[in-house]
Amino acid sequence: MNVKTLTLLCLCAVSITANCNTTDPPASAEQIHLHGTLDLGAASDDIEAYVDENTVYLSFHRSFGNVTVTVYTPGGSTIYSGVVNTAVQQLLVIPMTFSTEGTYTVVIENATGYADGDFEKQP
Repeated sequence: MNVKTLTLLCLCAVSITANCNTTDPPASAEQIHLHGTLDLGAASDDIEAYVDENTVYLSFHRSFGNVTVTVYTPGGSTIYSGVVNTAVQQLLVIPMTFSTEGTYTVVIENATGYADGDFEKQP
């Protein structure tokens, strides 16, 4: 296999992977209002966050490179932490089935900034 063919296959794989993120939040999901920005030129709607029952949805509408996403419990403990390459993955779905009710915080950070928001987890 030559280099051109291999490069084309890799680009197709990335394109297919990027377009497979079709798990949009349900219509009943509540928006998590994020404060802050990951980039000076970012618009307020470049990242959308929602919570629905036992799931948090983060949608990245532009590339911020690698971001670290952390979810904290009402007591300040970390229940989720992971790195997302937003150039490839535009949607992150975080299950919250093991959590108790209360006010949780989601924090999204990269090398140039951060955004955070609180949401309520119902029983």
